[in-house]
Amino acid sequence: VSIEEQLAIFLYTCVTGLSSCHVAERFQCSPDTVTEYFKAMLFFFSSDPFYSSQVKFPSSATPISDHIICNPRF
Repeated sequence: VSIEEQLAIFLYTCVTGLSSCHVAERFQCSPDTVTEYFKAMLFFFSSDPFYSSQVKFPSSATPISDHIICNPRF
């Protein structure tokens, strides 16, 4: 399975919230394969080289958006 298809499985699962059985049917593979590649992508995105270079937390000096300030949900 190509890296593109692994990413597609991961994104499709995240966006739809479907079970691995449903995703497996969509991608014509076994539920175990879906689980394996979902976990592989999850570990990749949370690994130090990717995570530390792509995820940046705001500092205490970062201004807060008016959308957040005016919305009681936040």
